[in-house]
Formats: sequence, C-alpha cells, structure tokens
Amino acid sequence: MDKVPDEEHDRWVARLRELARSDAAELVPDPAFEVFGVADPGLQPVALADCQRADGQWESIGLAYGDWTAPGGPFVSVTTSTLVAEEPRGHDAGLLRLIDGERNRIAEYAGIDEADPAEPPDYSEASLAVGGQPVTVRRGRHGALQAAQFSVGRLSVIVVSRGIDLESLRLAVVADLRPYLEGRNEVLGRLSDLHRHLRSPVLAPAEGVAAYRALVDVELDQLARQESALRAGHEPRHLAGEGQVRHSLWQRAVAEQERLSGIGRRQADDIVTLVVNHMIHLQEKAAWFATERELREAAITETLRHAVLGDHVPSRSAQQAWDRYWAHHLSLSGIEPEASLFEALQQGSGLLAEWLAAWAAWAASDQ
Repeated sequence: MDKVPDEEHDRWVARLRELARSDAAELVPDPAFEVFGVADPGLQPVALADCQRADGQWESIGLAYGDWTAPGGPFVSVTTSTLVAEEPRGHDAGLLRLIDGERNRIAEYAGIDEADPAEPPDYSEASLAVGGQPVTVRRGRHGALQAAQFSVGRLSVIVVSRGIDLESLRLAVVADLRPYLEGRNEVLGRLSDLHRHLRSPVLAPAEGVAAYRALVDVELDQLARQESALRAGHEPRHLAGEGQVRHSLWQRAVAEQERLSGIGRRQADDIVTLVVNHMIHLQEKAAWFATERELREAAITETLRHAVLGDHVPSRSAQQAWDRYWAHHLSLSGIEPEASLFEALQQGSGLLAEWLAAWAAWAASDQ
C-alpha cells in the first residue's frame, strides 16, 4: 500500500465538478445498460453518486436519494453494474462490507463517526419491488443501515439504505439521468459549504523529527486499523476528519524538512513520501515490526534520524536498500513494453528482498 500526499478539499470538489461535466456528455442521454433507481418514495435530492468505466464503456452507475449528511436518513443509494459481484449474490460478508461503506460515507461527507450498534448484524430474506415485480433478496441490517445485492438479468444491483426499510422501496429503470447529473453539482456545493465551516484540526506542537513522528504514528495506526478490519471481515473504517488531520500533519512534516535541509518544497515532499512508505512497508512485511515494541521504536527512530537529519545510524544498510528500492519503484511508471516491465518488476522484487534481509540482519544484531 503506497501513500501519497492529500490534496486540498477545494481541489477535490473542483475535480469532481469537472468530472461531472465530462460525464454528462457520455451518460446523457443513455448508457449502454439499464440503470435502476428509486421510483418510490420520492426522496430528494437525487444525484449521481458514482460511475466507473473501462475501455470507454460504462461498467457501473450509482444513484443517491435523500440527505447525504443526515445520520438518521432517509438516504438510499442504488448501484447498477455490469461487473460480476466479488461475493456470491446475497453473501453476508459482502452485505456487511456494504454497510461499513455507508458508515465511511457519513464520516467523510458529514464528519460524523458512528459507533457500531451493540447488537450484531442481522441477515434475513426480504421482498423488494423491482420493475413492478417482487424480488426476494438477502438483506443485511445493522442499526439504521440496510443493504442488499441481487441480480436483474446480467446486471448486478446493490441497494444501501439509511433510516428507511428496503421493503418500503420501489425500484424502476431510470429513463433520464440529467436530473442526477444536475443534482450532483448541487450536492457537491452543499458538501463544500459544510466542509468549509468545519474546524481545521489543531495539532499538538512538534518540530523536526517529532513532526515526522506524529505523521508516521497516524499512518501506522490507520494501517493497523485497516488490517484488523479486513481480518474481521469488515470494510476498513474511516474516522471523521482523519483526512484533514493527515493532510495537516503531512504538510507540517514537509515544512520541517524544508527548514532543516534548506531544500525546495517538492524535494521535501518526496522525502516525506519516501519515509512514510518505508514505515508502511515495514509494518506490512516485517513480522518483528508489528510484534516487538523495542525493535519497532528503534527502527522508526533510526529511519527518521537518517532521513530528516542525515545521521549515520546502525540500520544504514537497510536505509540505503530502501532508497534503492524506492527509486526503482518510482521509475516503473515510465516503462511501457510488457517484457521490459516484467523484467523491471523482477528486479524490484530482488531489491525488496535485499531491503528486508538488511532489516532482518539489523534486528538480529545487538542494538
């Protein structure tokens, strides 16, 4: 898992609006497959929530209904896809991940962290009106959230609801996507205003290596939570505001690298990216890093001293091995011929093995 710096929220909104304009010419008047939406009840606003395409063909279109930021709802999303579902139709684990995804959505858009309900998720058969016909679906419920996934012909349909029973919905084919494209711009405007009024994160004071360490701790904690969630069969949860906190920590670390090294912002950002990815790879690939606290602390400290201050550290061989691997990793984006790319990937695997071996030798030595 590689990490890159976050972009400003306003740039994110601008990018989505530009995407909405480019999508309009492609989606309107008609995609290549039927798109399902909520015909009843008449929840407002309606908006295009998501769309994906490959090789110039639309593969998935998601429509949203209701208030995007109200934790009590009502809110419904309906996604129609030509893709084969990752889980068998109605698979309980897949339904739970859809519910987790809805909790992530409210955290991201409304800044609200929802605690999991005390009771476990419930799974049962439900009847959903689709195109005027009752369809029996497998439904997952957890608190105010419900999810179902089913097939209509060769299409896969996913429905997720907040604060409204799935069995009270009537789905139908959407004849015109124009209102949804227009609604997306309206929703983005509301979300932008909401985020503009949210308080910026207040960071505990830190300079130099300490500023780096604060960023690394947040990154590793997030990775640990993701790994734990995946082991438990959940979609990794996002905490409200963690993106803003991470962005602020990242920018502070870049500024400190500039100050300490007397280099430009772009070069400083490259160093921060290198360090963060170094620590993430250690947590993912070195068992001792996750289980042996003293070695973990020493590895983080030495990596920061090496990168930020240029100190000569006992793990210098591992630090240099990582520098070689990361430089090779970044070079892959410019390789196009398939044979050359395969050879380059093999070389990268060798460099990664050398890096892990260097850390293993360091961990086995007296510190």
